Amino acid sequence: MLRINQIEVDDNEIVALLGKNGSGKTTLIKSALCITGNSRVTLDGEDFCSRRDYSKLTAVFQEPSTQILALTCEEELKLQSLFHDVDFNIARSIMGEYFNRDFYTLSDGYKKRFVIATVLASKPKHILFDEPFANLDKYAVKMIKDVIPKGSLIAEHRVKEIRNMVDRAYLLKGGEVVEISKDKLYDEEFLKGNGLRGFTLPPLRGEVGNTIFKQSWIEVREGEVLCLVGRNGIGKTTTLKRLVGKVYVVFQNPDLQFFNETVKEEVKDEEALRLFGLEKLADKSPFTLSYGQKMRVLIASAYASKSKVIALDEPSIGMDGDALLQFYSMVKLLKEEKRGLIIATHDEDLISLCDNIINLEEMRRVETNNKGDK
Repeated sequence: MLRINQIEVDDNEIVALLGKNGSGKTTLIKSALCITGNSRVTLDGEDFCSRRDYSKLTAVFQEPSTQILALTCEEELKLQSLFHDVDFNIARSIMGEYFNRDFYTLSDGYKKRFVIATVLASKPKHILFDEPFANLDKYAVKMIKDVIPKGSLIAEHRVKEIRNMVDRAYLLKGGEVVEISKDKLYDEEFLKGNGLRGFTLPPLRGEVGNTIFKQSWIEVREGEVLCLVGRNGIGKTTTLKRLVGKVYVVFQNPDLQFFNETVKEEVKDEEALRLFGLEKLADKSPFTLSYGQKMRVLIASAYASKSKVIALDEPSIGMDGDALLQFYSMVKLLKEEKRGLIIATHDEDLISLCDNIINLEEMRRVETNNKGDK
């Protein structure tokens, strides 16, 4: 049995820790591992922080690059095997052909798989997952759901992904943790009221107009939301990199895209601060925010840029229910202003907003077949 303050995780159950951006989910996980904070953590009745046996309790954090030591998954496991038993086959099944690929050449989805694979391969008794499905395509999400073991705690705000797999759920709000009924995970008003996702967005109205951007096979019209979809590693991010300097592009790593000391200076627009609920964070450094809040600042900056076309790479990573509704409002305004939006995403909530969808897997198959016919 694992106990973190009021949260209990039995060896034979999977437990959800829910909460909006900035509620303290990541802080609690770090505190549970004795990295920061002063949580009281017991494992099988003993004080965990007095021994810190990470072969029994460990975590998967949101940013994969912060918890790797080697360049490939195989090398990482060889390092781990010097200290405890490791099952290489678990990692091979998750990484597939990328098992020996350099971490820094992987897509963001496969970087997340890398860390999940190496943690699962060491078979700890309890694992704390911090937003484990961010960056993952629908195929990888299903795979990871199937291999998350009992004894795990999953910190999430995308309730739809976990409500059918967890046995119990806690809500973190205002610094307090309360256990909630699983029925609440299907209550759309409860989810909205607590900044959680899992509710249905109303359809967007509005017609598209004339072409305002065209490069190769990408064409964006006035008021159009164009979505690029496909498996991890298919080339969505690479496609957006080719648009840099031609449209306003926001990528997945927030810390590499901040240039100012405060949120207010970064966004440079009062209306955008209000639209994205950033007024209370205006004087904070963007580097001190939660991952979801950082992404919200970047998207607000993109909106405030007045660029005719904005491109966003997996913008819903770290996006809670409040941020999703704010994003929805931004898309409505962009359409009204006859601006265009390109979204590279796996997220079904965002795909529901698209006027046009391009599947890069299908494009690649067509290109391959055409080459074969020559």
